[in-house]
Amino acid sequence: MKATPRQQLLLLDLQQLDHSLARLRKRNEQLPERAELTALEGEREEVRNRYMEAQRELDARRLELSRIEADVDVVEQREKRDHDMLAVSTSSKEAVALQTELETLGRRKDELEERQLEAMEVAEASEAVFSEAERVLAGVEERRADINARIEAAESATAREREAAETERAGLSAEVQGDLLDLYEKTRAQVGIGAAKLRGNVSEASGMALSPADLSTITNTAHDEIVFCPETGAILVRVIEDAS
Repeated sequence: MKATPRQQLLLLDLQQLDHSLARLRKRNEQLPERAELTALEGEREEVRNRYMEAQRELDARRLELSRIEADVDVVEQREKRDHDMLAVSTSSKEAVALQTELETLGRRKDELEERQLEAMEVAEASEAVFSEAERVLAGVEERRADINARIEAAESATAREREAAETERAGLSAEVQGDLLDLYEKTRAQVGIGAAKLRGNVSEASGMALSPADLSTITNTAHDEIVFCPETGAILVRVIEDAS
């Protein structure tokens, strides 16, 4: 295929833009914040499990306390009823029975109030554990939000750079003749590099010096004829270096 030296030079600019776009994609994929977030997710899972366990424990202790308090209420209601009945009773037998029941209720109430006090202490301890777990989880969530915000900011910055590079690439592609652009795109898809410079006897596509025979073949090929890197298959663009 034939293409003017200027058209071939445009391929180097195009390759540079494609290299920049690939670098931007890689930078976006390999943001250090992504690894930081992945590591934090493991910690977050552990912290959330401890938080949920503390919450379940607190709920259980609160339920136990509420049941004891309900039992105390029942005993107090029965005590009030018996006191009211005793106050108006005219039967000595009934009075003795009520007094006996009041004594039993008193012992039951003492027992329940002791259990209530113990349950309150356990519930308070569970509340402290839960509050600490909640504080730790909030800290992890805050760190996670900060990392996500940094990822979003980095992605936005990369997107702006990518958009600018893609716009420039579109304009540059329009300057390249159609068949040459097709060849460049096909070559880049196949070997990863569309075009590279031949600097002296070194192909920048492979980073290796060409053999004398390959170099002679390329040197003796017309400058408007497309040549390829023998090692990689990329288009080689011959550039006359400025000797100044």
